[in-house]
Amino acid sequence: TENGLPVLNESGELVMEKEQVEAFIKELAGEYDTYGGERSFLSTRGDVVTIEGGTYGTQLDQKAEVEYLMESIPAGESCVHIPAYKRQGLHRGKDDIGDTYIEIDMTQQKMYYYEEGDLLLETEVVTGNLSRKWGTPEGVNYVYNKQRNRVLRGEGYASPVKYWMPVKGGIGIHDASWRTEFGGEIYKKNGSHGCINTPSQKMAELYEMVETGTPVV
Repeated sequence: TENGLPVLNESGELVMEKEQVEAFIKELAGEYDTYGGERSFLSTRGDVVTIEGGTYGTQLDQKAEVEYLMESIPAGESCVHIPAYKRQGLHRGKDDIGDTYIEIDMTQQKMYYYEEGDLLLETEVVTGNLSRKWGTPEGVNYVYNKQRNRVLRGEGYASPVKYWMPVKGGIGIHDASWRTEFGGEIYKKNGSHGCINTPSQKMAELYEMVETGTPVV
């Protein structure tokens, strides 16, 4: 602009400064991107916790949006525009977790499944072995696949499971028929290799309810 007025070329079209458009898009991304950043989350136990990182979230495709604005605004187009994303959660906006998600409280060794705000499943679990430095990583991830009757393999083990829901790389939620007890402080010295071990019956129920893409907090 000049003197607060938009600058037009000889054809009457707006003159766009790419640097200003890039700055505008960068500001939008800083305001609304949730991927990889910090989140505040109200836990089932009642306190607000801060969670950082993970594979779930929204990330604006800044390059694509700059190109869109550089082309559409000078042409005088007026429309409702849904941005392009590199990554996108189930919901747009700052609260893209929504009210359907899995919550895993590693301090209390509990897992909860909420669907549209209703608590449909609660169970004790066993997470990664802290004494072996295999602790389950914190973050907001998501169920990216569902498989039946898998053999989970790693260095020195091959564990058959009936239900497998991976959430981050090789970390997932699954039944653990070799365990007779869950919860408490088992994870500190006799935890998993990083996965979320779940009682067989509870895992069967969870598997049938959860859809791929569901956030895992």
